[in-house]
Amino acid sequence: MPLIQQSVSIAANATNENVLAGSQYEYLPWNAFIEFGLNRSATGLVADVYSGSDILAEGMLLTSQNRVPVYPDDFALNDVAAAGERLKVRIRNTTGGALTAFYAARITQV
Repeated sequence: MPLIQQSVSIAANATNENVLAGSQYEYLPWNAFIEFGLNRSATGLVADVYSGSDILAEGMLLTSQNRVPVYPDDFALNDVAAAGERLKVRIRNTTGGALTAFYAARITQV
């Protein structure tokens, strides 16, 4: 089961259009059950999460755990996706200072 896990700094009032861009699993090679975990360093980050054409979250407030997501506690979103679908996690910073987003995606082939 592949796991994508990382952190990214989002500049003041900026947007990262897809934190998963460039990942080997940005486009799924097979049908999969996807689980997303998202945390932030401080208040002010919001996320939009997509699995193919499914919108799993729009304007989601991330929890302020200031650490990588812990399974299963921080994995609030999941979906079943078909081979070839794109995974997308857009994160926006609504504050005047840089903040860190912590994210993970668990991918289980079905």
